Amino acid sequence: TMVVASADDMWVALDRAKFFADNWGSEFINIGNAGHINAASGHTNWDEGLALLKTLG
Repeated sequence: TMVVASADDMWVALDRAKFFADNWGSEFINIGNAGHINAASGHTNWDEGLALLKTLG
């Protein structure tokens, strides 16, 4: 599993996302300043997200 987080997410602080990943035994990926990862932040056809999803098999 993985947790993909943004450094400037207004809903989930980066350290909180890291806490979730650590406690779930998930890989943690910080994609930088991307806002809350949703369509309102411009993540509609998110090729990078799809590529990450495909790494999970």
